[in-house]
Amino acid sequence: MLAIFRETINRTLPADGKTLTPKGGIFIENQFVMKYLVLGLLFCLPTLSLAQRELSMSEVTSKRELSMSATYGNSSSGVYRYYAKGEKEPFTGILFGRYENGQLSSRQEYVDGLGQGSWVNYYENGNKKEEGTYNQNRVEGPIKKYNQDGTLLAVGTYKDWRIRVGQWTFYKTDGTVDYRKDYGDKGSIEEVKQYYKRGDISYSWYASILRDNGFTLD
Repeated sequence: MLAIFRETINRTLPADGKTLTPKGGIFIENQFVMKYLVLGLLFCLPTLSLAQRELSMSEVTSKRELSMSATYGNSSSGVYRYYAKGEKEPFTGILFGRYENGQLSSRQEYVDGLGQGSWVNYYENGNKKEEGTYNQNRVEGPIKKYNQDGTLLAVGTYKDWRIRVGQWTFYKTDGTVDYRKDYGDKGSIEEVKQYYKRGDISYSWYASILRDNGFTLD
């Protein structure tokens, strides 16, 4: 681009350092022309910088999205993975579910068939219910929980699979802090138990979570 501007200057200015306006017959000093050419160059620099900036993979790669109903699970390798129906390679992209009313019920990132990355669960009214992160199928890391009206309910941290650890902060519907609770390093399995009792996770999964984290079965 700089070369283009230099070429423009060279072609515009005659050897005597003066040029003609479009109306002709009126000579303008070289300094006047250079002033506007320099201003034009400065105006273009931000655009040049943006065009030449290297883009990250997340910016240039669009993730494939697929309904959970269009997948199947397989644990033949010893690890439960998701596959798109009709495909042999584990799924990579975003899997989503919907309520009968058409609203999203969940939206989750998967890599090589495993939950890996961010996930969000929703209420039937479309508001977020909770949002967190996956790590190799484990629901662990920072977590935010919401009330049905969209107000923040709690902020905390999970380990392994919904084991509450460390300090959690719970909020009132007006946004002020209700109370804080420290679950320590070992954590609490109260949510894990709720999921098992509702039938959302199998006994073998439930037992492995407790066993791997030093808890005894009831």
